[in-house]
Amino acid sequence: MTRWLPACTVAAAVMAMLLVLKTDISDIARYCAYVGLAVVLPGTLIYRALRRDPHSLVEDLAFGTAAGLIVETAARPIFWAWPLLTVILLRRHLRSPDYPQRPTRAWSWSVAAVALGFVGYLGWAFLRVNPPVPRSAPADYMIDQLNLLAVTADLRHHFPLAVPELGAEPLPYHWFAYAHLAAAGRLTGVDLPVLWFRLDLPALAVLAVVLLAVAAWRVTGRAWAGPLAAALMYTVGEAVLPARAPAFFGSITAYYSWSSRSVLYASALSMPLIAVLAQVLRRGHTTRTWLLLALLAAGVAGAKSTVLPVALAGLVCAGPRRAWRPIAVLAGILGLAMLFLYGGEGGGLTWKPFGIMADFAHGRPAVIAAGLGAYAIAMGCRLAGVVMIREWGPVERFLAGAALAGFAAAVLVWHNSWGQHFFAIAGFPFGVILSAAGVRRLPAKGLLGAAAVAVLAWSAPFPPLRLPIYAVFAFAALVAIVALATGTKSGALAVVLFAGAAGLPYDAAHRANLGTAYHVRVTPDQAAGARWLRAHSTPDEYVATNVHRVGSGLQANQSLAYWISAYSERRVLLGSWGYSPESNAIQAASGGVGPALRFWDPARLRANDLAIYEPDPDRLRWLWDRRVRWILVDRAQGRESPRLADQTSLVWSAGEIVIYRLTGPCR
Repeated sequence: MTRWLPACTVAAAVMAMLLVLKTDISDIARYCAYVGLAVVLPGTLIYRALRRDPHSLVEDLAFGTAAGLIVETAARPIFWAWPLLTVILLRRHLRSPDYPQRPTRAWSWSVAAVALGFVGYLGWAFLRVNPPVPRSAPADYMIDQLNLLAVTADLRHHFPLAVPELGAEPLPYHWFAYAHLAAAGRLTGVDLPVLWFRLDLPALAVLAVVLLAVAAWRVTGRAWAGPLAAALMYTVGEAVLPARAPAFFGSITAYYSWSSRSVLYASALSMPLIAVLAQVLRRGHTTRTWLLLALLAAGVAGAKSTVLPVALAGLVCAGPRRAWRPIAVLAGILGLAMLFLYGGEGGGLTWKPFGIMADFAHGRPAVIAAGLGAYAIAMGCRLAGVVMIREWGPVERFLAGAALAGFAAAVLVWHNSWGQHFFAIAGFPFGVILSAAGVRRLPAKGLLGAAAVAVLAWSAPFPPLRLPIYAVFAFAALVAIVALATGTKSGALAVVLFAGAAGLPYDAAHRANLGTAYHVRVTPDQAAGARWLRAHSTPDEYVATNVHRVGSGLQANQSLAYWISAYSERRVLLGSWGYSPESNAIQAASGGVGPALRFWDPARLRANDLAIYEPDPDRLRWLWDRRVRWILVDRAQGRESPRLADQTSLVWSAGEIVIYRLTGPCR
């Protein structure tokens, strides 16, 4: 039983954190039962049925969980029954085979330590500062969180997905992570905000760490490459001075691991895909392997649009003669995803070389070159193990090509909301596996040197420089001095690999929840009003509102207020439009940054608002004909006409929030 002690320790630590955060123990129990019975168990049976040869129990459970997350999405029409059907159909795989590999206790404890460090970062940087629902005081939520919670709520009740604040307008999007949360909510009855802000993120974090550790073991053939790759991905930050990091770096784990749930979800699903592609490149495959590859590729395509393109680039680098069949599989699935998931749209991506540096380079070639050098240093230190690779076969070329393609795309394309960073994040797991493959030993002297560098990066009073990128070169010089002082190649490599160890702790301590710069403040009255709507309406009934913009702070003029649909789980006829395909297309065409400030159909917006501010029977009938049955008014955004109460029913009010019910088409 001692072999289960590391896993039990991680589970106990996560449980303790959730209880400290006042999570209801019944919600924790229901979520754990759901994950075990509806994801891990059927997914493990599916993976056992498709994999070629057994490797280890941890691989079956980890890769099986990834398969379970994917099939859970595909089984949406029968999601109440699919776990039971899977167990019945694949019951012969319930018995564990004789595994040729078993992780050592040291390996298991190392992976557990990485998982605990990652969960600790997420707990301090995100979970503790985000109450699921504001009750006693206003809470500042990062805007993306409420938008994506609204997407999850829409998938809980509707399919296909629509822009939650624009009625039934279709939303081509990588929505699998949110379908997973929606299914968890329906199966367990746990409140979606609790799943979002408490339960699901720590579970995904632990899964991602274990998946990367197992994938690196399988790809490299060396067990200890696993914990090292996981540490480089999920506990080590960029090699920069944390207080002076240029904004265009974007980071890999800090901020992105919690700001968009699809990033961590896709990162987890990428790991078994990498392992299977490496197996195929080594010609170790059967017909079932191709089915497994197709399943994993489909899941990744629906999890994040940036992963398959970098994987395809890596396969091309591996050599078309050896890789043409996996290239065909991935290209075919990517084509289907572009057609059925993304509707043939580019999501606002445009070709703009070095646009990522536009905020300071201003087209100056020397500054662009310096910026590229700083970017390579900051992002590349964790990949330094690559220089120690002794033989470059198809798998090594595949991993290197995918990592380089991710960084190249981040530098060469542009997105109005800086979405180009997701290409670098998508390619990074390929790179850290390759980096870990080149590391043979990490001497204590080198690790102590890296710790000293981290302390200096956190606390030393480095003088300010004219451009932030030059601080990267200054820090790189410090890293080089400490690395050379170790006196050995392996010691110097350890210093370089872990040079950014201060990044995640510094982010958690000083930039938790990204501060308040890109946030919307939700009051207890606003949340209570939206949740009253959820309790007293049906998912087919729409809500009209006067809330179109955030209303305060730096984003006061931006249309990014998603709290109504997030907490009511109802579609809004015309609320905020900032995160919509039309907004992205407008900004991509104009080269603008951020969401579109003006709505592209002013007549529709005027009709919506006049029904609230100057109501008459025709205007209210216009709402009724569009399935609106409720009107939510935030008087902080504008006070409704007194005549609205004469033509509808006032059903709820608190503070600035008032809700009216339309009782029928006005005559």
